[in-house]
Amino acid sequence: MSRPLKIFITYAHKDTKAKDELITRLGVMKSDGLISIWNDNEITAGDIWRDAIFSNLDDSDILLYLVSAYSLASENCNKELAEALNADIKVIPIILESCDWLYHKLSDFQALPDRGKPISEWEHKSAGWQNVVEGIRQTINKLQFQEDSSRKSSEKLQAELAFQYGNVQTLLGQKNMAIKAYSKAIYFNPNDAKIYNNRGVDYGEKGEHDLAIKDFTKAIELEPDYELAYNNRGAVYRSKGKYDKAIEDCNKAIELKSDYAEPYCNRGAVYRNKGEIERAIEDYDIAIKLNPNFVEAYYNRGLAYHEKSELDLAIKDYSKAVDLNPKLFHPYYNRGNVYLRKGNFDKAIKDYSKTIELNSELGEAYNNRGEAWLHLKEWDEARSDLKVAKDMGVDIVTSFHNDYKDVEAFERRNDVKVPKDIAAMLKHP
Repeated sequence: MSRPLKIFITYAHKDTKAKDELITRLGVMKSDGLISIWNDNEITAGDIWRDAIFSNLDDSDILLYLVSAYSLASENCNKELAEALNADIKVIPIILESCDWLYHKLSDFQALPDRGKPISEWEHKSAGWQNVVEGIRQTINKLQFQEDSSRKSSEKLQAELAFQYGNVQTLLGQKNMAIKAYSKAIYFNPNDAKIYNNRGVDYGEKGEHDLAIKDFTKAIELEPDYELAYNNRGAVYRSKGKYDKAIEDCNKAIELKSDYAEPYCNRGAVYRNKGEIERAIEDYDIAIKLNPNFVEAYYNRGLAYHEKSELDLAIKDYSKAVDLNPKLFHPYYNRGNVYLRKGNFDKAIKDYSKTIELNSELGEAYNNRGEAWLHLKEWDEARSDLKVAKDMGVDIVTSFHNDYKDVEAFERRNDVKVPKDIAAMLKHP
């Protein structure tokens, strides 16, 4: 609801009866919360009357000037009018009687009653007063509409600025700041689906899956054909292990936009998680056909081929992902795993080194590079990497035994003798 507009009544004290009549007739609008009314009767004992008058006038929206020979001759009334004009307050003359007002500055304003017919000349004065009230009501409605439009325009602008700031913070990886900005945008514009969607993405990447799903669901509620929100919610359902719901959302996204590559890739990841590798590869194929530069689709298809032991195809897809985005560490790491499995230790080490360059916190990369160094009998490098991996919390013993059973089996298979201190590192206590 709009705020009440404040009305200030200027009048000569000889016209007090007319002022009281006007206040009475404005009673319905006052009761409805459309207006508040101030006149000098509101001044109480001890107030400085001039300060009280002009402070209340300055924060008023409308000045109602009761026009009579007395008010036109009043120095105080005309000072109040001059102050209202300086403050750009809307002025409405109300003509009480025939007088010389057409030669006064008030003649610049549209007067009430209609056509400036004085109330004293109406056959039924109540009709004249009602005409005044209706004119004031029209002005109130117009001003409130303009104020509401201005407020809504301002709120829309603030929402857009907060939304764009959130987008920038997301790009910078500042997810908490992005979420705060999106929340501010929602405060100013709670019906914009894209704001909820973007905040949901950041919640999802932070691992706050339930909040992400809530935001995507709200986005879909606001915009039922929002394929992006369906796909994003499907991705979060996949992360939560709710594969049926994830597939349902991906299917809906594809139904809404059949040339949208992301839900095919997302659904492929769900199928891969479910062990349905062939169906996963089929979806990745479609995603890549729709978007030949879709990094995630190549990478995920590489994972699927890797799981099928089609290692050369896996390497090909990991390499394509690296070519498209050399700053992603996962394709290097997994390609390194394939090279390690194929016995191409130099290439494996090169990929693990690149992985560590891009993400020095990935302990598994140190561990796997350490195993590759073992094959090459580079004991110092192996020792160093395995120690770093262990210090980072990697269970290097279990990892080694999963790959080679035990140190003795490794030595027999590779015809090497592992130094005692390294062998000790890789044996169960």
